[in-house]
Amino acid sequence: MKIIVITLTTLMLLIPGSLSHGQAGDLADIERVSKSGATLSSEVTSRFPLRLQTPENDTGINVLVDLSHQANFFTMWRLPRMLRSAGFRATGSQASLDSVLADGKFSRVRIPVGKRRPFAWWPNARYNVVITFQADPRAQEYLPQEVAALKQYAESGGGLVLLGGRPSRRDIEQWPLNKLARQFGAGFSTANDTVEEVTMPVLELSSDWQSHLSGSQGRPLIARRQYGKGRVLIIGSVKYIEPPRDRSQASSAHRERIISSLSQMIRWVAAGTRPVGGPARLPREASGGGPIYPEMSERIGNVIVYYAKNQKEELLQCITRDMPLVKSRIEGWLPSAAPDEPMHLILSAGGGGGWAVNAYLPKEVGIISLSKQGVLSIFAHELAHTMGGPPNGNGELAGSWLYGNRGEAHAGWFQGKAAALPTGRRVSHQPNKIFEFDKDANGLDLALPSSENREKWGKGKDWTKIWWVWQKLDDRYGPTWYPRWRWVQHTRWRDEPRRRLSLDETVEDMSIAVGEDLFGFFREIGTTLNKERFAQAVFDGQTIDLPVAPLEINPAGPVRLEPIGNYREPLTVKSE
Repeated sequence: MKIIVITLTTLMLLIPGSLSHGQAGDLADIERVSKSGATLSSEVTSRFPLRLQTPENDTGINVLVDLSHQANFFTMWRLPRMLRSAGFRATGSQASLDSVLADGKFSRVRIPVGKRRPFAWWPNARYNVVITFQADPRAQEYLPQEVAALKQYAESGGGLVLLGGRPSRRDIEQWPLNKLARQFGAGFSTANDTVEEVTMPVLELSSDWQSHLSGSQGRPLIARRQYGKGRVLIIGSVKYIEPPRDRSQASSAHRERIISSLSQMIRWVAAGTRPVGGPARLPREASGGGPIYPEMSERIGNVIVYYAKNQKEELLQCITRDMPLVKSRIEGWLPSAAPDEPMHLILSAGGGGGWAVNAYLPKEVGIISLSKQGVLSIFAHELAHTMGGPPNGNGELAGSWLYGNRGEAHAGWFQGKAAALPTGRRVSHQPNKIFEFDKDANGLDLALPSSENREKWGKGKDWTKIWWVWQKLDDRYGPTWYPRWRWVQHTRWRDEPRRRLSLDETVEDMSIAVGEDLFGFFREIGTTLNKERFAQAVFDGQTIDLPVAPLEINPAGPVRLEPIGNYREPLTVKSE
């Protein structure tokens, strides 16, 4: 895959003006490059250095937490903070190990530039310790070049910690971390033992190893060894170093014991090399993924995907083959102008979760999934978030309806359609689930603020009702009604582009779009509106008569996946 890198030279060629007009000009030019989706070059970012880490009682020891073989929120966010509280400089990395450990190379990070945090190439740091974590045997493999890099690192004096979990008996031989441990003369067995109320797999050790901590049955659960000039340590389960979340006095004491034990192990394993010391300019987590991002990239329209080269082959094919197909279908259903800047998707290791960063730009969304369907589902959702529908004649989007032009209901609608593409049947975001919590479909009032509906009905129930309404409109008018509605809205309110629309105004827009009065239907499903009838409308200089829409309150039909028609033309409703 080709990674786009903008150097100072090409920056000056691509952007009007140069970077010689002072700091303000630098910020403006860098913002333009960042908005293009490019990763800033090290030449540019050297003038916008990472902020210093300030661990308590700084030991000068740099610790890398490897997230490229399984990302979870404890190791991504809590473990680095624990390490810093014990005096270590710590950073997490979603890049493959051989790339982040390579001397003289660069890693992708986010740097502070004005009000933005653009992606940038930053020189690889040196590390005294690498902690590599994996508890899920299905997670990403350790590539041969990663294994070679770890061996060379340890032989040269580096400290390596293998941090495990409790896989099932049938999975243990296929567990990539177990295969890595074998390279150092150790492994995880199917037997368990317990220490301090934590059950961990018993370790199988060659004579090069010695037990660091044994369980109640006297069997090794944490072990260590010399390896060349360096040291290697295995911790049977991440649960041993994961403190409880509650704030009780007993939990605080437990947390102190965990940090003390962790500190002792890190100091031992780091003893093969002198502390790196110097200024602690290491990237750190900031309400998002990172801190070191995957090294590979692929641009798919207005979405840029970052991924490590150790990603599973099925998911690599998903990026290069399936994502463009899903993108094509969604863009076919909803023609839209390109957003100001692309969305960044971080395809992480392991399964089960994700995150979103909207507090600063560029926006990022993390996907932690081992399922192709899961990755495509989230991709479709986030792609839809960048699409506002057909612009008006001025090339603008105008008006904002109650649930957001690119909001969660909108993104979930197209996510559900995309998920149905392989089979033609809806497998998620089921509109008819409304009847499970609102049997007559008239209790939840879409005119209320989302916060009130969430408090009364639970999170997302109003989205389900919106999807049911939209599916009822799909049933009668076909999928062209949706882009036509957005085009009508943007055209009708072009003189007031920032207007926050009332639900009455939105139902008017929808009625104009479908050519029938929808007020009776919305009122029948329990929506508070000020108008009972919308018999006639003036749109784009023409008067339109609107008969009452004959929509019934019953389950909606199957998902509609066919291409749309001309959304600028009135819809034709098939006779019953």
